[in-house]
Amino acid sequence: MQDTHLSRAFSVFDSIDAICAKYNPAGLPPIRKLVAEKRASPNASIMVYGVYNAGKSTLINALLGVERAKVADRPETDSVSRYPWHEFEILDTPGIDAPIKHEEVTREQLYTADVVIFVVNPLGVIEEAKTLTTLLELVACEKKIVLVLNCKNHLEPLVAERLKDELRQRLQEIALEREMSPVLQAIPILEVNAKSALKAKLEGKENLLAKSGLPVLERDLYKFLGSIQRSELVASFISRLNSFIDDTINLLDENGNSDSIAAIDHFYAELAQREVNLRACLKSLAEAKATFIEQRAFNAISSDPDCAQERIEQLIQNAGNEILSELEMEMHWLASDASRLLNEVLEQIQAEAKLHTPRTGSFSMEEEGAVPLTGTKGSSIDFTQLETGVRQMGSLIKSEHVVSALKFGKDMLPSVFKGIGPVTMGKIGEKVVGKVVPAIGLAIQACQVLYSLFSKDPEEKRLEEEAHLRAQQEERRNQLIREMSEDVAWEFKNAIIGVVDENIRSNFTEINSRLRDIRGGFSDAQRELSEDRAVLVRARAILQPYV
Repeated sequence: MQDTHLSRAFSVFDSIDAICAKYNPAGLPPIRKLVAEKRASPNASIMVYGVYNAGKSTLINALLGVERAKVADRPETDSVSRYPWHEFEILDTPGIDAPIKHEEVTREQLYTADVVIFVVNPLGVIEEAKTLTTLLELVACEKKIVLVLNCKNHLEPLVAERLKDELRQRLQEIALEREMSPVLQAIPILEVNAKSALKAKLEGKENLLAKSGLPVLERDLYKFLGSIQRSELVASFISRLNSFIDDTINLLDENGNSDSIAAIDHFYAELAQREVNLRACLKSLAEAKATFIEQRAFNAISSDPDCAQERIEQLIQNAGNEILSELEMEMHWLASDASRLLNEVLEQIQAEAKLHTPRTGSFSMEEEGAVPLTGTKGSSIDFTQLETGVRQMGSLIKSEHVVSALKFGKDMLPSVFKGIGPVTMGKIGEKVVGKVVPAIGLAIQACQVLYSLFSKDPEEKRLEEEAHLRAQQEERRNQLIREMSEDVAWEFKNAIIGVVDENIRSNFTEINSRLRDIRGGFSDAQRELSEDRAVLVRARAILQPYV
């Protein structure tokens, strides 16, 4: 599941807790207490609802990644079980078929939960009138819901889509009986193999996890929960955490490192901020392109399923190349700026070295070796090593040495993009839209014989029935295409962000390694201060966009 703002803040705090204890011991306890309170207070709740043998507990365990919810052969739960999940909580309640007094517990929780996951067995779901009626009651209350088909055995794509279409028809019928407006867009239907998903998480099998369908469920939960979070409260919490990091950095700086070390620390701070900004900028661009692809994919599949696959693959390729071109340009700009900053660092080191060079004789740094600088703590700096390290880094980060994003992309994109959404693309290739939901009008012909059964004007009744069936069929067809388009866009976004992150990582790894080498010219105490400061500065940079 993707990080939410709060989960990212918790992760950042965990990474700096021990460092802050060294430099800001007085300010740390209140922040630890605040973080603990935030963690103990779920930001939203997810209720899992269904009959006892539909796989509720297995799905909960799959989401948790551990076997905590008890799997039973008969209804046993008579209360609500709560399981922490990220900064949220998952609620396990008595099943739909639980005794009446237990079922009352379930119904109370239904209307207080933020998201409800309906878990059903795909083979009998069409007949589960009670489940579907309850689902539509929640839709009428504008609750966020997800309908999960827990497929214990693999379903071929075409079979799965026919099953979902039948389910959508049944939902439309019940909604019509209740005089509800079109509801399908509010009811995402997902296929998940909970047993495979749990196995994949327990054994660390990424391919099995992807095939299980659980990542798509986590995606939809993240989308719902992200919109539920109270952004002002979250921003206030992160702002306080960031202020605490600022205070800690200021206290660390009071230890009084030299101007040369301060210049190197400033260089790292600039680099860390630029890296975070670059990732955020390109992620935003990828999300915008994904939205564009989703819209165009919907139009392509709707208008011409036969040619849709080719058109969508071209859309993906073009969008991917635009993002990689932007990445390459930004990396060259960054290399240029970094070179300028390093020159300033080098000038500072050379100036400070001269201040501590004996003025008698013909001494030179290259000939005589290190010139020690004794600080307030009796520490020393090897200026020769610093200058050599900075010069080496300067040659490393020249613009021409940037790992080409376009070349990088060519190595990765064929496997990433040509294989993107194999199941979804396969559905398009099979013309599943036409096979599952026939062209509008074909099914209507079979219903025309019903007109004689109505007492009012037969022709008028037939036209009304035609219009009604056409509208229902159009709604089901659009929902199918919408889900396929969302899957294509989601996989594109994940793929391109993965390529971008890997390229940025490859460009920065060597630079960060060289920075560690440069710190070899510091004393142990100075090196610890500089490395701790780097961790705090990076933490601050990561949190800054969320304030």
